This record gives sequence, structure tokens and C-alpha cells, in this order.
Amino acid sequence: MRKIKSAIFVLAPLSFLAFFIFSACVTPYQNPSLPSLIPENQYFSDVDKFTSKQKVYDGFNQTMEVSGTLLTTTLMRSQLDHKARIYQWSPDQYASQKTEMESDLSKQTTVFMSFFVPDRKQDDLHKPKTLWKIYLDAGGRRFEGKATRQKTILADVTSLYPNHTRFSSPYQIRFPAPVTMIENVESKLTMTGPVGTTSLIFHPNN
Repeated sequence: MRKIKSAIFVLAPLSFLAFFIFSACVTPYQNPSLPSLIPENQYFSDVDKFTSKQKVYDGFNQTMEVSGTLLTTTLMRSQLDHKARIYQWSPDQYASQKTEMESDLSKQTTVFMSFFVPDRKQDDLHKPKTLWKIYLDAGGRRFEGKATRQKTILADVTSLYPNHTRFSSPYQIRFPAPVTMIENVESKLTMTGPVGTTSLIFHPNN
């Protein structure tokens, strides 16, 4: 009985500590300086709405996995608010970031891409000599994309795109078309390269 009591005495504080740590980890982000931000759950709902995924197989072997998130005006505005919570932006920082975002949206359309291929040598979308081609078709027009690999830690990426995993590489694919030209019609991203081809469909923003 004495051993049991000793075990309980030792485990009880540890259990409380584990509960405290877990509770701290799941506490939603808050920014007291900006109390009217779009809610966090709305942001993740927008991410799901504008995300499309495909897996490509050669027989039983997976050759490619692609997840794309179309950064529409709606999603970018809720993402801006989500970043403001995470990084505790001041009102001035928020206003500056918002102006920059609106300018970008008027010039280009961006797709966040989580990309996986078993052969890491083929994971080179961002390199000048890559054999991969990425196109976005919308409203009867085709735009060719330029890929930039995101150089940041995994936690930073997954805080914005929870579908991304450590097995994939994060890319920003930019297309020379204002987002208003893309987001109100059905669009198709086509990716073709050394190990295969696949397409992602994005539905209109409504």
C-alpha cells in the first residue's frame, strides 16, 4: 500500500504538469491590440475551401503528391488576420502588411503548393533548369507559374497550411494575373514534369 501511495504522490504532479503543458499548447492565439480580427476557425475553414489535392501512382507506387491552396482575396484577408494573431502585430504593422497584400493581389495570383516526390532530385520546381511546368487555366486563358521554395521552419508553414507535412516541400507558385481574374471562375492548375502530370481544380469564390 505504501508503494502505491508513493506512486500516486509522484504521478499526480506529473499528470498535472502534463495537463498544464497540453492546455498551454492548445490555447488559441490572441492579439489584444487588434480585437476585431477574423476568427481563427474561419481562417482554417477558408484554407480547406480553397485547397485541392492529388496523388499520382504508377501501378502501386506513388510517384507524386500535390496539395495546392489558391490564395484568393477572401483567404488572404483571413490569413493576414491569422498572422496578426500569431506574430502579435501592432495596428501600424497590420496596416502596412494589409497595404502590401492588396498591392500583390492586384498584380498576381499565388498558389501555395505542398509537393512530394520520392526522388528528391526531382523536387526542384524553383530551379532555373527545372523540367517541371506549372500552368493555371481560368476564363479561357492560360498563365505559366513561377515557383519559389519557402525557406522557413516546418512549424511556420503548418501554422498557415495544416495539410503540409515534413515529407513535402513548401512552394509559392505565382502567376501573372490579378487574383480577381481567377477567383470568380473555375480554374485548373496543371503540373507536368519528369515523373508525371496532374491537375488541381479550384472552384469559384462564392
